[in-house]
Amino acid sequence: MLLYRRVLTLLAANMLVITMLLGIPMSASAEEGSGADAAPQAGGIKVMMNGNRYELYTAPLVSGGNVYLPVRDMGRLLGTIVSWNAAAKMVSMKYPELTVRLIYGSKHAIVNDRQVPLPAPFLNLQGQIYAPLRFFSEAAKAEVVWDETSKTVRITRKDTYIQPSPWSYIWLNPVTKEIYRALSDQHPVVLIGKLEGTVKGDISFYNGGFGGPISILTAVDKYTDDKLLLHYDEYSMLVRDNKIVSQKKASYAHSYQSNLTYFQLYRREGWLQRLVITDGKIVNVFDEQGNAINDYDLPMLTGQDEVFTVLNIGEDYLVVRPNRTGLLTLIDLKDHSVVVLADKLLIGEERTHALNNKALYSEDGLNFSGDMGHGSLDFIYYSPLDKKNRSVRLTYDRPSYEEERSNLPKPKSLSELAAVCSPETITSVNLQDGDLLYVPLNSTNKADHESINKVCRMLKKFVKSGVEETASTAEVEGFFHGMSISFADGSYLQVQEAGQNRLSIAIARGKQLVLDDLEAYKDFKHLKILPPRDGG
Repeated sequence: MLLYRRVLTLLAANMLVITMLLGIPMSASAEEGSGADAAPQAGGIKVMMNGNRYELYTAPLVSGGNVYLPVRDMGRLLGTIVSWNAAAKMVSMKYPELTVRLIYGSKHAIVNDRQVPLPAPFLNLQGQIYAPLRFFSEAAKAEVVWDETSKTVRITRKDTYIQPSPWSYIWLNPVTKEIYRALSDQHPVVLIGKLEGTVKGDISFYNGGFGGPISILTAVDKYTDDKLLLHYDEYSMLVRDNKIVSQKKASYAHSYQSNLTYFQLYRREGWLQRLVITDGKIVNVFDEQGNAINDYDLPMLTGQDEVFTVLNIGEDYLVVRPNRTGLLTLIDLKDHSVVVLADKLLIGEERTHALNNKALYSEDGLNFSGDMGHGSLDFIYYSPLDKKNRSVRLTYDRPSYEEERSNLPKPKSLSELAAVCSPETITSVNLQDGDLLYVPLNSTNKADHESINKVCRMLKKFVKSGVEETASTAEVEGFFHGMSISFADGSYLQVQEAGQNRLSIAIARGKQLVLDDLEAYKDFKHLKILPPRDGG
């Protein structure tokens, strides 16, 4: 979820992420040669930033008649990147058009390659570097005033740049629209280009792509219009060698999902990397070198004059969501079909609700999950009718691959697997409740054979006494709770609880086999053994 904020007032919550950035392994008292002539005193000093009280992680202090502020905290408060080079004993503060280097023991700071004398020496205390108050006025172009009576440091600074978050390493000048970026805290802050639009609200940035010299930078401007309707302007930018070389703007109303920025295609020679930018109508695809290789005209392909969110691109398909209807749509480039997925994947009330919902900018609860090969695509469904917000995985088999799938080896039925089930045909049994994992059963461990035989007896009971029931698409929770059985031939089954003394196995979309058997239910429960604790 994207976080939107105006940051260059930089409130205290933004500082919590930096507490480990500058641990400096030195003495806990002022180091010899630091120039301190009195023991430092904290003295309850307050810090005010543009009129707002700011609680620094490390308290300011007074030493030798000088007020000192922690470099790490103050650098972050002022919107700079702060880093520590242990080998050089140097603290760096980086900001658009400003680089400050503080070498421990020096009587000068280096500001944009210019030596600036320090009004008082640095201090090292409790592993933190402190600089005199007046230094920050010179280095960060801020008005810094010390109020002796109230023991308050008052900082006033009119910032030129918007920094969405202190860990983003991205700044935007809202007037010139210039964007600055640093690849990490060890890299310089450089101008990479301009935003081709006007910021109307709260803006957020995030990076995408596969790293290296080519990436996708996305900016999202969230704002409301005169009718209080939410809008999202998404700017997707292809960045090559720290320069924006291509940029698109897509505008969405009311709801927003981030667009795909990166995908992979498999070839015999290996995986191919692809980058994506879009204006919501035309999709531009680039290769690993940033060369344009494909364009997709979504209104032409779908027959809809819409703005779309692009959720996935495959070898011969796209999964998109039109902004107005919110109905997840598959564009099959193989047979040139356009499929509204709610129509094919949902049943009953949930299908009716998705297809007949007349509210603009709503969504159908479907999201792309994965390409399973041979034309089978998986989706996650969160039913808007389910108050518990549970989810289920659904599969759509593209008709354009029906002949290919028909030539694949047929999966074994539950009856066939139960008939051959033994410690020799099962490789492993894994049990879990969400992210809680139990001790697995492995056929290579003879001590697990008795438990594996219990699993096999359970499967035989399913075949003999199981009852077929309809499974609502809202009955399966987002995290798997149950038992996964893997066979040596690659077959796979999952057993789940289905109520008191009841177990179930999914046998088809919307169908499950339910076993009401107390003994099998108890065996299922007894197989859940927690792993020993560390040292236990």
